Amino acid sequence: MLTLILIFLLTICAGFIQRVSGFGFGIFVMMFFPCFLPSYGESTALSGMLAGSTALVIAVRNFGHIQWRVMLPLLLTNIVASFVAIEYMASMSSGALKKCFGVMFVAIALYFLFFDGKRRIPHNAWTKTFLGALSGVMGGMFAMPGPPIVLYCINCIKDKMAYVATLQAFSVVLNIFYSAFRARVGFFGDDILLWWTAGIIGGLIGTMLGARLFARIDGNVLKRIVYAFLLVSGVAAML
Repeated sequence: MLTLILIFLLTICAGFIQRVSGFGFGIFVMMFFPCFLPSYGESTALSGMLAGSTALVIAVRNFGHIQWRVMLPLLLTNIVASFVAIEYMASMSSGALKKCFGVMFVAIALYFLFFDGKRRIPHNAWTKTFLGALSGVMGGMFAMPGPPIVLYCINCIKDKMAYVATLQAFSVVLNIFYSAFRARVGFFGDDILLWWTAGIIGGLIGTMLGARLFARIDGNVLKRIVYAFLLVSGVAAML
């Protein structure tokens, strides 16, 4: 019961962050899920299922704003890279995964705290291939495919609603594939559907709260708070 309560409360916060800033659901919950769920693999599986389900609600509501031309070129390399990453991850020890996880957390936090929006990237095939593959590795191993995709979208999508809608569409499509790959290697435990039920209720509540406050809250301030906490969590995971 305590596990269900924790998942419910954490996903309210994660859904709120996702709606206000456009991404961050997986980043937030993965700071906590490995601390109380039975395994790291189950943590990534639950995080991906919940992120995709929550994003689906936002994507459907803003379907007309999705920029498919931006999204589609990045998907192929992402899916291929995520398959390889999940297969490799299944053979790694929990200790090695935890340290890799901490390093990735610190890297993401430092980048977004100090460089987010300060560098422009070229819109060419090489950039899309690299960022799509990097997102696939991060999504497959750490349930956090968002940062490389955000880096690309923030440079080429200027409309606020289109930016949010396109990121949510990314999350929905990618997490369908991620879930299939994780199920294949045995990351779905017996209680995954029960945890998902508690989490999706919390995620939807958080999404609704975020939608009401979307125009009032400075998303950049919210993201910086999350990334500062992310940095601390990453350092702790490496110790």
